[in-house]
Amino acid sequence: MLMPMYNSSSPLTNDDLDLAFSQGYFAAVFQPKISLIDGRTLGVESYIRWHHPELGTLLPGEFLEFITSAGRMEDLSDLMLHEAARVASLWRSDRRHWTVTVNISATDIDNPDFVQRMNDLTTAYAIPREAVAIDIPEAALTVKTDERLKVLKELKGRGIHIALETSGIDLLPPERITAAYFSELKMGGPGLIKLARNIERSHKGIVAERLDIATREGLTVTATRIENIDTIKPLADMGFSAAQGTFIRHPDTFEGLSTWSSDWLIPVVMNERPARADTLARARANIADPDLLILPATDQNPENDQEPSADEASGSDNQSKEPVEPLLAVLP
Repeated sequence: MLMPMYNSSSPLTNDDLDLAFSQGYFAAVFQPKISLIDGRTLGVESYIRWHHPELGTLLPGEFLEFITSAGRMEDLSDLMLHEAARVASLWRSDRRHWTVTVNISATDIDNPDFVQRMNDLTTAYAIPREAVAIDIPEAALTVKTDERLKVLKELKGRGIHIALETSGIDLLPPERITAAYFSELKMGGPGLIKLARNIERSHKGIVAERLDIATREGLTVTATRIENIDTIKPLADMGFSAAQGTFIRHPDTFEGLSTWSSDWLIPVVMNERPARADTLARARANIADPDLLILPATDQNPENDQEPSADEASGSDNQSKEPVEPLLAVLP
């Protein structure tokens, strides 16, 4: 979950915000999530961009706190939820049964109408409840825990997929992380996963503990911010069931993902040696930054045996250079 970086010296104003909502300056981009079992695309996570007419494209960390302080976070969440439902409906009409995940805040959960809003959303767009999922940061559940978990339990009982995003800090006690409230756990970043690989399971690092909980509760576990092949290869053996990150795909627009296929990743997640020419060609056609594809050393020229390094990801939602695409919330 992105940490806001807004401060009082920000040039953003309430007039900017009003204009952004009225003129469609907010836009959504989507990052695919793949199965570590068979390599297929399971869904996408949505991220917000603000295409400011003077300041350029702003990432979430540059404006989320400002929007919160302006009391407009629910409006932004509503915009993103409607866009998620819209694209989920379009993808399903194209036989892409992807789940679209939206990051929500504590403010959303505290809204007494939130459960009904989620119910009305899927009804309005004629999509199943599981088509739009919500992602909640663990930190949001450290206060008003009982009240907020009660809301999540009601949402899950109605068929909404709920992911708990953890940052590697043990904030919730294990007995709170159950299938009654959550469908999925999300955790990751190369550093956290590398640390987990170096800690014996008997020492019970947080990743190992959470993987044990997921197994016991029947939750799926997604590794996030995956940037290279060295990070993705051991995930399935560790207990992760899905992955997302810049190695797989940078966030892209709805149109940008129209030809997306994760087929080229199947040999990678199945731990097979990919056919170099075919795999590299597919990767360069499908990935936003082809240099992020790191092939095994056995696929490289022995006389030039240098492994290319992955570009360093910027921000927790993997910043990319996307074409400007206004987001138009299609209200029912």
